[in-house]
Amino acid sequence: MPAPDPLTTQQRQIVNKRLTLNLLIQGAATHGHWAAHQLVAKELADIDPDLFDTYGEMMIRSRLGYWVGGIPSIMGSALRFWWKIQEGHEFGFHPFLVAHGYSIAQETRSDVLKRCEEADIPINGFLNETRGILVYQKALQLEILNLEPLEELAKDVCCETYGIDRELLDAELTQTPRFGTIREPESEAGKAILEFMIGWSAVVRSNGNLTVKATATFWPMLVHELIKGSVELICLHGMNTVTDREFEIALERTDHIEYEIPMLQIGGTIFQRFLLARPREISLAECIMHVSMFEPLVLEQFMFHLFESPNRATDMVRSAAAAS
Repeated sequence: MPAPDPLTTQQRQIVNKRLTLNLLIQGAATHGHWAAHQLVAKELADIDPDLFDTYGEMMIRSRLGYWVGGIPSIMGSALRFWWKIQEGHEFGFHPFLVAHGYSIAQETRSDVLKRCEEADIPINGFLNETRGILVYQKALQLEILNLEPLEELAKDVCCETYGIDRELLDAELTQTPRFGTIREPESEAGKAILEFMIGWSAVVRSNGNLTVKATATFWPMLVHELIKGSVELICLHGMNTVTDREFEIALERTDHIEYEIPMLQIGGTIFQRFLLARPREISLAECIMHVSMFEPLVLEQFMFHLFESPNRATDMVRSAAAAS
């Protein structure tokens, strides 16, 4: 028998909307993380010809790391988590995640294993992390003399993709990326994951404007955090009609380090479906804004359409754009 929901119907709808927006935010960041080095291959070659291949290997290995190795040993098996979301878990009250979370996880894992096979990368957690550390160290060595141009290039990717005003972006490559205050994790798994965080981002107020501050230890993660912050900035449009108390409840129940890992596991695949459904005549940032402004149950319907009837998802965005 399902666990009783401690929230009212309206509170649950707002919490689920925040969870959905977080999925899209993490998915956009993950997708950008995977693809950024391919978007600016020439520019990377101009900085250092070894960067492109180094980042390419890093991306495959980092994707594999969500399914084998250290992260699953801390968080538990990803497929087991998605197969039967724990009773009482916030994800278990989210109809889309209950219906599609496991199949998306399977699809994502299969794609990762296929890419590893194509790149001749052993699907072994220990070997992957041992080699991954060496590739990571190589990347840091290549970057150390090129921090400023790489920071500017990360901004270029974000501006080109999302149309964010460059002056609203603050990007820094640093070995101490943590800044600001965070919601401290309560679980031991969350505390362990926090210690390994290598990227950070937040929407902050600066000189009267909302800006995106991003820090990371290496370039693809800096792109990840810039996009994450930028899409969060766009999605703020979708939460500006809720009361302060409703928003506080939503944050308390959704914004946890422990939730980032499963969202990162499936978010990229979800965002790829979003990209396929996006009307080409509408900019990506505008599409995200319109979707973020859907009422909670309409947003829930949109998410189901992404995977069950994509043309209907496209029509929903077009209708929202036409009505604005």
